[in-house]
Amino acid sequence: MKPLFLFCDLETYSGTSIKCGPHRYAETAEVLLWGYAVNDEPAKVWDLTSGAPMPADLKAALDAVLEGKGFTVWHNGMNFDTVVLKHAMGIDIPPDRVIDTMVIAYEHGIQLASLGALSVLFKLPVDQAKDKDGARLVNTFCQPAPSNHKADRYRREDKPADWARFVNYCRLDIEAMRAVFKKMPKWNCTKEERRIQVLDAEINRRGMLMDVALARGALHEWEAVKVRYAHECSMRTGGAVGSATQRDALVKFMRDEYGVSIQGLSRTEVERRLDDPSIPEPVKELLRLRVRTTKNSVAKYRALLDAVSSDGRLRGGLQFRGASRTGRFSGRHFQAQNLARPTMKNAEIEAAIEAVKAGFASAIYPDVGEVLANCLRGCIIAPEGTKLVIADYSNIEGRMLAWLAGEEWKLHAFRDFDAGHGHDLYKVAYGKAFGIDPGDVTKNQRQVGKVLELALGYGGGVPAFMNFAGIYRVDLEAMANEVERTIDREHWEAAARYCARAFAEGKGVGTEHVFTACDAVKRAWRASNSNIEALWSKVGDAIADAIGNPGSVIQATRNVTADVRGNYLRLRLPSGRYLTYANPRLENDGRGFSYMGANSYTRKWERIESRGAKAVENLTQGASVDILTNALLALDAAGYRTVLTVHDEIIAETPDTAAYSAAAMSRLMAATPEWAKGLPLQAPGFESHRYRKE
Repeated sequence: MKPLFLFCDLETYSGTSIKCGPHRYAETAEVLLWGYAVNDEPAKVWDLTSGAPMPADLKAALDAVLEGKGFTVWHNGMNFDTVVLKHAMGIDIPPDRVIDTMVIAYEHGIQLASLGALSVLFKLPVDQAKDKDGARLVNTFCQPAPSNHKADRYRREDKPADWARFVNYCRLDIEAMRAVFKKMPKWNCTKEERRIQVLDAEINRRGMLMDVALARGALHEWEAVKVRYAHECSMRTGGAVGSATQRDALVKFMRDEYGVSIQGLSRTEVERRLDDPSIPEPVKELLRLRVRTTKNSVAKYRALLDAVSSDGRLRGGLQFRGASRTGRFSGRHFQAQNLARPTMKNAEIEAAIEAVKAGFASAIYPDVGEVLANCLRGCIIAPEGTKLVIADYSNIEGRMLAWLAGEEWKLHAFRDFDAGHGHDLYKVAYGKAFGIDPGDVTKNQRQVGKVLELALGYGGGVPAFMNFAGIYRVDLEAMANEVERTIDREHWEAAARYCARAFAEGKGVGTEHVFTACDAVKRAWRASNSNIEALWSKVGDAIADAIGNPGSVIQATRNVTADVRGNYLRLRLPSGRYLTYANPRLENDGRGFSYMGANSYTRKWERIESRGAKAVENLTQGASVDILTNALLALDAAGYRTVLTVHDEIIAETPDTAAYSAAAMSRLMAATPEWAKGLPLQAPGFESHRYRKE
């Protein structure tokens, strides 16, 4: 029997901005139009503002769906339309009855959120493409009128001609969505994938309880201290710059008064300048003031208060498969995925939270912005009678990369460390590269080992090493002296020859001594991680073979394959899920490849160049998230109600009883799925009533 697909789209009105997130928006939303089509029947629109009852064919199809005899298909329906529908009309469509075309796109590496963009991508005929006038009509009818208009909002009777166009726009949305649904790849739409997507929807609808009093106190404190910072900036610049937030004025003042030319004022650039001994101290004071004044944590507190529901829970904070290329979760609204790492101890943060809530933090802390950044994570709290159980995978990318490559010495090191009788990997990595006992590795050498592991696993060279060294504050000159003294002479001499060529061609960075040292440690790391280095070539060669031989399945490693199906390159992960790249082609005489994708910065659909090592990074991160999602299902079955994931960390809300513990949660997360035999996993955890870093 042919399955029933009910294609749906809502046009809604709310006095709350959609930027506040679907759950906050839904609390005041009303449904204006309900576009629909049953299977291949013509698309229709139910105009709810006309007072007409639900059409019989829509009701019959909806009843069938609610009885488990069909599916609804929406674009962004899992996280928006069905949420609004439940609030506004009391119609609760279970997540397992919802198919979302936006998520299908994300599942297959097509990071285009809008239906219009997908319509263009799939070259829909003109009569099926989204109506170009749609944005104007949505702005007219779906939100309050601008403040300079006489009307507070516009209804069907106010603009009947535009309303007729609006109804047709809704109908065209159904036609476009149905056409896109039929054209999309669906090899990742498996039963297992559906289980994970449904759980993600439940997590988003559950949400997390927020300390609203803390968020309000934080904004109150910031408003007070912002005036103080502005006054200080004005005093230091003789009134030339009213606030350190005035980027162009600040750049001009530093150039005109001190001869210091700074093109950008990004945090990385400012921190680099603060470490530069040639920068005058008055300029450094202005730069420090700039850092204090432009903390992004303040914006997060505002986003939190905008998005939190009336019951104090913030919902819809995750986007399933939202991260480009890998299928990781991405953040929405509050953006918990990029919270700053704490610079204060947990006891200090707890005291600071109480000070912020009481309204006297600005009186006792010299840098309130830094304090607020440390308190932000603590906005997530457990309701009375419950607790948060939190566990984080330990270096899962490093473990996964070693497992994919078969780097046995490294896997053995992880197992020893997990068993409590080995050294941590950064000491082991440094010892392996330099031929010394890990027990003799100093604190500074361990930091170099950390940079080695983080910078070089995906084909990184000198620039990558230097970038990570800057992040982890490695003194490169001191490191270069030690490297020259201790590293294998063969590596140093090869690096020196490469350095001479690089500087002769204008490609050198830093000093020649530091450049040589960084390249030498890169060579030492690759020599001690030969299987990982070989993996880059194996995957790159398999991709080249697959693109050159469409339809053939090329074995890259024992558990990764590459093939081209239609217009897509597919890399099969060990779990069976595919990473997908649209319109692939070979580049650089087969040494690299490119594909069409959404640029991570511009979000524009364009050709992106890649190579074997970059594909290995995608595979490693993709397989790592498969471990995470496997754990989410196991935790849910055991009663651990996840409220958020942050990268490789899971935060669950449980009854505050001994039946639920961090130790039990860690064991569940460290259980290796069948497809990942031999992969060592560890997920240390803790319990708390307020989210924090342990």
